Amino acid sequence: MMGSLGHGEPDGPLPEIPSLDEVGAAFPVLLATLVPQPSIREIGVNTFVSSGDGVVDAQAAAIMYAIFWNPDDLDDPINHVVLTPELEAALANPSPRLPASAVEWIRWLRFPVAYEAVQTQVPGRGGQALPERLALHMRNVIGNTFREQRRPDPHEPWTFVDPPSAHEAAEASVIVDGAALPAISIDDEHVLGLGVELDDAVALIVWPKHLLPLVRLELTRRPRA
Repeated sequence: MMGSLGHGEPDGPLPEIPSLDEVGAAFPVLLATLVPQPSIREIGVNTFVSSGDGVVDAQAAAIMYAIFWNPDDLDDPINHVVLTPELEAALANPSPRLPASAVEWIRWLRFPVAYEAVQTQVPGRGGQALPERLALHMRNVIGNTFREQRRPDPHEPWTFVDPPSAHEAAEASVIVDGAALPAISIDDEHVLGLGVELDDAVALIVWPKHLLPLVRLELTRRPRA
């Protein structure tokens, strides 16, 4: 999406982005999400399907959140992040190609965003153990949000120093719908990772460490709209 924020594109309107409710309605199990709290708001979802030989190996949906230091006043400058010139221009004058859902999503980028912070996975045949799943998702989040701080190798895209490892997993506990469930955690310089096995899925939390004081990492299953 970022390459189509400005004006001057010759093509027609871009399609609407599927809403979180729409993704949740089509997903095979109820999505996991953080319990409602004033300091966060769900702003979008990314989905992933892996298949081979005509058989689905895994499905995943990862929810993104905007975070507020002062949830009582979203216009308080303490809530806002420094935007790139491209995003500043997109906020001030959105491209006419963008659907309303994309324009709304861009507006949330004024705030800190937890990228793919809660992912629900439906494992297919075979599959990885929970520590491997969590470490892989942590590497994806770090690569998309903290890569420059991790001294990346310019000759190897999406690499960075000290990537999280499944061998670093430790026992933990995560509350899901009011019940404490056994879980694992992986600590990292920039994010905290938590993974928990549910009856019908796996839930992974990857949260920026500098935003931990603003949130309770407690989950609930999101009802279908």
